[in-house]
Amino acid sequence: MSVLLPTPDAGLVKQFAGGDENALIALYREEYDSLLAAAAERLGDALTHFRGRVAHKAMLDTWEVRERFENPVAFSAFLEEAVRQEADVQRRKHAALRQRDGQAQHHVDVPSVDNAVMALMAERHAPVTDHAHALEEVRAMKRAHTMEHVERVVEKPRWLRYGGLVLVAGVVIVAAQRVLDRAGSEVSVDRALKSEAVQHLSSNRGQRGAFTLRDGTRATMGSETHITIPDAFGGTQRTVQIEGTATFTVTPSANPNSPPFAVRAGTVTATATGTVFTVRHYPEEADVVVQVAEGTVSVRDRESDVTQTVKAGEAVRVTNGAIATLDGVAREVALAWTRDSIVFVQAPLKTVVPELVRWFGMNAALVDSTVGDRPVSLRLALTSSGDAATALTAAANLVITFGKNDRIEFRGAPAASTRSP
Repeated sequence: MSVLLPTPDAGLVKQFAGGDENALIALYREEYDSLLAAAAERLGDALTHFRGRVAHKAMLDTWEVRERFENPVAFSAFLEEAVRQEADVQRRKHAALRQRDGQAQHHVDVPSVDNAVMALMAERHAPVTDHAHALEEVRAMKRAHTMEHVERVVEKPRWLRYGGLVLVAGVVIVAAQRVLDRAGSEVSVDRALKSEAVQHLSSNRGQRGAFTLRDGTRATMGSETHITIPDAFGGTQRTVQIEGTATFTVTPSANPNSPPFAVRAGTVTATATGTVFTVRHYPEEADVVVQVAEGTVSVRDRESDVTQTVKAGEAVRVTNGAIATLDGVAREVALAWTRDSIVFVQAPLKTVVPELVRWFGMNAALVDSTVGDRPVSLRLALTSSGDAATALTAAANLVITFGKNDRIEFRGAPAASTRSP
């Protein structure tokens, strides 16, 4: 993004992070013209009239995670990324509409800064629709209508004669309804996560970060992690999707009809209420690991429909639909990053070096294939990439050379020469 947002006053950002809506308004006014310019650049000429929508949504997204901004640089960096993501959402949305309908999109007026502020605050204070309660009311009306219809058309003696059959049918219907409700819920989550209107939060190689979701849940991301958040999150949806690893500190919803917080990783769904747990699943890994620090988590494989409740202090690994307890060394290897380190136990060198690249952001590679299967055991603190490289060379008997663009290249150390007496 060549258009850079102005760096705001530190005091104003501090007030914003503390939840001061006056600071929100002041920052929006201050950043508005630059937000429009940045959005227009990202949208392109054909969609530049949507730049007001992008600015509006980007500012709301930034407000939702306001507690994370400790300084103006962090605020500006997040807001710039929010503009990029919202502009990309608009581009994909209108490309899909054009492909489906074959028509150009209607022009949208870009509001003045005063109107933009009014629209922002109107959405901030709009009443939240309780979709779950409305759905339950509709179901209750349908049930009442069904009972009235049955009582009207069925004779009383027949009810008494076939009451047992009706009871059995009722049990079957209830069971079927539960299955359908769960299937419907899964479809709803699928659609929400695949919608164009989702938010993407990512950490790069060598980065870890923390942010607060709209429902107050705190997420701490490990390196090279991607989290997808539905647009409806916090209302009718509280499910996020992860590739990578993160720890979630869940805030129970004040709304009793709100769905529980859940994390999808591969074919696994981990559902929790008021708890702290960690999920790990990188795209190249076949397993999904879930560790619970506080509370309980229901771990379910959606393909095999196998479910297990995981309690505080426990961890499980899900592989090909089967759930197994994860103890000792295996748990330490998978989740050591939560204690600021990474651990290898008799791991082949060809898998160790990519992990160093992931967690330290190193420009490095194993260029000697003859030592790729050499086993390595060591613990590395996630502090210094130089110390990590030195420790690896010692543990695996390697030497370091430098390639193009100063890439660190690990090679097997030459055999020690022997001299004749």
